[in-house]
Amino acid sequence: MTILVSRFSRISRRTALGLGVLVSASLSLSACGSVEDSGNSAATSGSAADSSAQEWTAPEGLSGTLNYYSANPQGLTEELVSAFEEKTDVDVNVFSGETGKITAKLTAEADNPQADLVYLASWSAAMKQSKTGAFEKFTPETDGEVRKGWASSTGDFTGRDGSALALVVNTAALGDAKMPADWEDLADPAFKDKVIMPDPRESGTAADLITAMVDKWGEDKTWELFDKLFANGMQVQGANGPALDAVTSGSKSVVFGGVDYSAYSAIKKGEPLEVVLPESGTTVTPRPVLISEQSSNKAAAEAFVNFMFSPEGQAISAKNHMIPAVASTTASGDATDFDSTELLTTDLDGLAKDSSSVSEKFVTRYLA
Repeated sequence: MTILVSRFSRISRRTALGLGVLVSASLSLSACGSVEDSGNSAATSGSAADSSAQEWTAPEGLSGTLNYYSANPQGLTEELVSAFEEKTDVDVNVFSGETGKITAKLTAEADNPQADLVYLASWSAAMKQSKTGAFEKFTPETDGEVRKGWASSTGDFTGRDGSALALVVNTAALGDAKMPADWEDLADPAFKDKVIMPDPRESGTAADLITAMVDKWGEDKTWELFDKLFANGMQVQGANGPALDAVTSGSKSVVFGGVDYSAYSAIKKGEPLEVVLPESGTTVTPRPVLISEQSSNKAAAEAFVNFMFSPEGQAISAKNHMIPAVASTTASGDATDFDSTELLTTDLDGLAKDSSSVSEKFVTRYLA
């Protein structure tokens, strides 16, 4: 499911409040799959996310509308939009969906761009968009340093926050299996038919994970691992949301390469899940923000990006279990600690370059 709020039909937040309507009602609908739902049912202001975070002050004179294409988590999108609208006279229209659906929409609109601002869940997808030349070179204002490597070499996008891929385990569905500590543990017969993985054709993060494994271990070792996993009945299905749903329901025991923030959100709701960061390493994907070169409201778009990278905006990301882009931001206590996470690679541009070809080999080998 994707949701488009038309710039012509959208009820502005201020009008909605006056009518007693829930702000940005369309945003309360979840995109298909729990990975896209951060677990927040209502928007709150940025200052409520972390009372110690410095409140952002908007430039004067911001008005009009912004079309914001956002790869979820939904609750995080809602909170950021709500806080920004409260501080400005700008109404934000949101098209919400998975990265693939957003990039498909961008491609379809290439001759008549509609998006002012784009947030993606994949570095590789942002690199492909950068090659179109459709996005503005822009460096967001921050009150601290953005993590090393999270600003693109092309200058037109920066990772706003990030997520790690993990083994997401339903502890109530383990049965006789021991808690896994690394990727290869899932090849144990105790996990026969109990493992599910997002499809790299639908999940950019899954594609990047496979590419990072090939980068670290080489193709022979990587394909040997997947040969064992598929021989043990690992299933590949859908994007990140459906994979986590299968494990949360107990029909599967483990997500291979599950997105951490979705699992943390589910744990907070009481689901019997555990997030295991594999000992041999994983990927942390910075989620990039881009501003359209053709935006009709660049001042507002740039201000919104600056808000996202402000202490207040970064605190909202952290509250939603994301890894903040600005290292000085205090991360959520129940989220992934970036500094202690073993990474398969830090070469994000290299991942972007090789992701398509490695994914094609994976699909030909296992899914054709």
